[in-house]
Amino acid sequence: MNLKETELNHILNFKQLEKLFKNYSLTSGLDVALYDVSGEEQLCVRNPGSICEYGKGYFPCGASISHSGKKASELGSAYIYETPCGLIMCITPLIVEEDVLGYITTGPVVLWEKDEFFVEEFRKNCEKSGFLADKSGFDLNSIRQIDCKSMTSVAETLTMLIKYMLQEETKYIQQRLELSRLNMERIRAAKEMQIHQSQPRYNKYPIELEKELISYVQMGDKNQAKSIINRFLNEIFSYASGDLEIVKAKLYEFTAFLSRSAVEAGAPLSSLTGVIKKNSRLLLENVDYAEICRETVEILDGFLDAVYDSRGKKNTSEHLYKAIQYINAHYFEDINLDILAQNVFVSTYYLSHLFRREMGVTFSDYLTKVRVSRAKELLMEGRSVEDVSECVGYSDGNYFIKIFKKYVGITPSKYRKSVLTN
Repeated sequence: MNLKETELNHILNFKQLEKLFKNYSLTSGLDVALYDVSGEEQLCVRNPGSICEYGKGYFPCGASISHSGKKASELGSAYIYETPCGLIMCITPLIVEEDVLGYITTGPVVLWEKDEFFVEEFRKNCEKSGFLADKSGFDLNSIRQIDCKSMTSVAETLTMLIKYMLQEETKYIQQRLELSRLNMERIRAAKEMQIHQSQPRYNKYPIELEKELISYVQMGDKNQAKSIINRFLNEIFSYASGDLEIVKAKLYEFTAFLSRSAVEAGAPLSSLTGVIKKNSRLLLENVDYAEICRETVEILDGFLDAVYDSRGKKNTSEHLYKAIQYINAHYFEDINLDILAQNVFVSTYYLSHLFRREMGVTFSDYLTKVRVSRAKELLMEGRSVEDVSECVGYSDGNYFIKIFKKYVGITPSKYRKSVLTN
C-alpha cells in the first residue's frame, strides 16, 4: 500500500486532532488548519470573522500552501510565507514514516504596522482575486498584528504541537495504517476470487507459509515475520471469498497456530492469556468486518510482542534462515541451489535436506513461490507482463507465463486485468 495515497482521516484521529486545534487556536488567537499535500483543506479551526472564511473560494490558497509546504518539507521545520492576500502564515509538514502526508498552517497575521499603506495593499491583493473586502463585511481590525519574534515563537509552537500530536498518536496511526493495508488486501482478494472461483487449487489454506513464519519468529526477524503474516491474511481473505464466518474461523485457526509458534519460540503461555481471550471473543461475538480487522491487528501485534519480549529458543536452522534471507533479497537474479549453498557455506545436499525437512518444500519450489508472490505485487501496480517477468528473474517471458499460471491458476495478463478492474 502506498502511504501517500491513503486519506488523512484514515491515518490520524481527527476527533482528537480537532480538540488539539481548538485548544491551540483559543490560546494563540490564530486559525489552524490541516491540508493534504495538494493543498486541499482537511480540517480547520478558525476564529470568528477570519479572512480565510470571508475569502473562501476567492484566493488561490491551495497552490500557495502546496508550494510553501514543500519548502517546509525541505527545511524539515516550520516555514513562514506570504498568502495571496498579502498576510503572513506559518506552515509545518506532517511527516509519517518518513513520508510527507500533509501540512498544518496557522495564522494569518501581519508583521508590520496596519497603516494606510498596508490597508491599500491588502485591498489591492484582495481585488486581484475577485474579493472585495470593503463590500464583504470583513473587519480589517480582526487581523492580528504581531512582531517577528512572536511569529518565530508561533512557528516553534506549531512544530512542537505536531511532534506532540504524532508522538501521542503513534500507536493509533500504526493501527490505522495496518487496517488500511488489510482493507486493500480484502479488496484485492475479492477481485481475485471473482475470476478464480472455478479453480479449486486457488482456494487452499496457506499451510506452506507456516514453517516460513515460525522460522522468522524464532530467528528474531520481526519485520519479515510481519510480512509473512500479511501474506497469511491475504490468503485467508482469498480463501473465505468474502464470507465473514469463514474469515473468523480461519483467523481463529491462524492465531491458534501463532500461539503454538510463540510458545515454541520461547514466550511463556502466561504472556499470551490476554491475546487468546481477545481471539476467542472475535470468534464468538457478532462483529463486522472493520472490527475483525482492528481486532486482528491487535491480536497479531500482541503475539509478536510476546515472542520478541521473551524469545529464547531458536529452533530453526541458522543456515536455512540465511538461505531464506538470501532468496528474498536475490530472487530476481539467476540463482540455483549451488549458488545459494555457496553463500550460506553449506553443501547443496544439506541445504536441500533443510528445505524439505523444515519448510516442507524443495528449494526450487520455494524460490518460485517467492518470485510469483512478487510478480503478483508488480502486476497489481499495473506493470506489463514482460517487465514483471524480467523483474522477478525470468528471462523467458513464455516460461514465466507458464509458471505463473501453474501456481496462480490464470495467466499474468488475466490476473493483472482482474485486480486492476473496478
